[in-house]
Parts: sequence; structure tokens; C-alpha cells
Amino acid sequence: MSEIVVAIDFSSCSVNALKHSVKIANAFDANITLVHVCKPCSDESLYSDNKDMHYREAEKRLKEMVDDFSPLLNNKMRYKVRDGKVYSEIVNEAKYNEAEILIAGTHGISGFEEYFIGSNAYRLVSLSPCPMITIRTVFQKKDIKKILLPIDSTPETRQKTNFAAEVALKLNAEIRILGVYDTGIKDVRKKIKNYVHQVKGFFDQKGIPNSADFGEGKKVSGIILDYIGIHDLDMVVMMSEKDNSTMIIGNEAQRVINHAPVPVLSIHPKLTVSSNVTFSGSG
Repeated sequence: MSEIVVAIDFSSCSVNALKHSVKIANAFDANITLVHVCKPCSDESLYSDNKDMHYREAEKRLKEMVDDFSPLLNNKMRYKVRDGKVYSEIVNEAKYNEAEILIAGTHGISGFEEYFIGSNAYRLVSLSPCPMITIRTVFQKKDIKKILLPIDSTPETRQKTNFAAEVALKLNAEIRILGVYDTGIKDVRKKIKNYVHQVKGFFDQKGIPNSADFGEGKKVSGIILDYIGIHDLDMVVMMSEKDNSTMIIGNEAQRVINHAPVPVLSIHPKLTVSSNVTFSGSG
């Protein structure tokens, strides 16, 4: 039985993420583990500085969430309270459970400190041992039926194809392939066009409904966000490439996670030993 880990900070955003997580877990025939990280000494915490009170209140609210949402889940739902840095404890829980997917809301508790927006969200995406879905509060659609798969000129861009196909099959969704032209160089544009045709052929072989389109602009993130704004899409699949080998993902990926009105599925690229890159990515 596969496992999905959902980060919970009791904000409306994390509750919204949980609602969608139940539907995804049912599609993947997965259990769900809710994980909350206590930060008892934070000045911006919901709770008292008293550690025991913090834990008791967190457990009480997690039990209530399990009672509310487990009847909607086909399998089991449990919770875990951890203590420490938010991003590291959530990542550790995902590793411990050998999670297939990690899910988090991208806006946390209001105020100066927000649990999952800013550095925590980016570190979660960067360090997650599995594909990760970030969901903003603005996403209120009932189902995920139209998935955007951007394709750029990097060899790694096609590595997200396999997991995108798995998600589309399980959710009974269609895929819109988007070749992103952020340059006028003919050879680069030709490469992107070839990648798009390769990916489309792969989805055709899998019997996944798909279509291909191209967008043009100065930045990849801008092309993607503009396209989402024009078309009625439900999810975008990105590669979570790190910026300069740090724990933080690159600026373009950050911008999509921050501003996309739909869930963002981030997948780690894998190192390849030759230029003959396959479609095998994380997941």
C-alpha cells in the first residue's frame, strides 16, 4: 500500500490541501499520514510557549481532522506530531513512510511567519524524497482533469513525463503539453519542438488523451503562468531543479509555485550519464 504525507499547520490553506489529498490518495489507492511540526518557542505560534500544551492542542486538532476526513478516504488515515524545523521534520516523515507523494499548502498561518510559503515551501520541494504537490488556497476545483506539462530545452525536462503519465492515468485526466520558447535561437527552438513531439508520442502510446501547444516569452515561468491564466487547467508539472546546488529551488520554479492558481507537482531531475536522456524521473 502506497503512502501520501500531508503537511498540516491548521491554516485554511493546509485544510484545503488535505481535501484534495484525499481525492488523490483514493486515486492512488494510498494511505494518508498527516504531519504537524511543533515550534513551541516561536513568537508567531498559534500556541502557548508551553511545549506540553502545544502538543496536546496539536493532537486534539489532528484527531478532529482524522475524524472529519477519514470517512472520505478509501484506506487509512493517521497523524504524526514532530518537533523541530518544519521542512526537515516533514521531509523526515516522508522518508520514514517511503511516501509516494508529499503534499502541502503554500500559504500557512497568517502573520510574519508563514509555515509553508517562503523558505519552508522551497526547501520542502527541494529536499522532498518524492514528488511533491503544493496547493494554494485559491484552488477550489472539485477534480483535477487537465494537466499542463511544460517542456523546455533542458535534457531533464522530459524526465517528468513518466510520473505525469501515471498521475493522468490514475486521475483519468488529459495532458496539455506546452513547448516553452524563451529564446529566438533556431537550434534551441528546434530541440524544444522535437522534445514535445517525443513526449506526445509517449502519451499516445500510453493511450493518454493529450494535445500539444507552444508558448513564447522572456521567462519560462511567465510563459507557464500566462498559459494557465488563459486556459482552464487544473495542475502543472514542473522539474524542481535546485539553484546553485543550494537547498532552495530556482527562481523560476519559485515563481510558479507562488503564483500558479492550480496545484504544482514538482519532480526531482535525475543525473544522467549520457546525452540520451530517458523519461525516467522521480516516482
